[in-house]
Amino acid sequence: MALDLHGLTVHNAWQKYRSHTQLCYYNKIKKTIVITGHGIMSKEFMGWVNADPYAIKCEQLNPNTGAWRVHIRKSNSHPTRREPVNLLQLYKKFHK
Repeated sequence: MALDLHGLTVHNAWQKYRSHTQLCYYNKIKKTIVITGHGIMSKEFMGWVNADPYAIKCEQLNPNTGAWRVHIRKSNSHPTRREPVNLLQLYKKFHK
């Protein structure tokens, strides 16, 4: 799975990047390639990855230094089950 950010503004590219890594996380994709080119996005990209809760790290590809391999966090395969909350007592307290 790859993401090409060429031609986007930095703000739109950041939004697409975050949506992409979130999608990878929930689909249990371990690595993705992000193409930034050689402009300002490439200079800011490591900061994006550091601020991303779904990414672990990134590495610049060689010889294509305008692309990055992003490692995605392992998703929780078993969602935690919560016990239902009994709101009856709270309801009775406020509706006397």
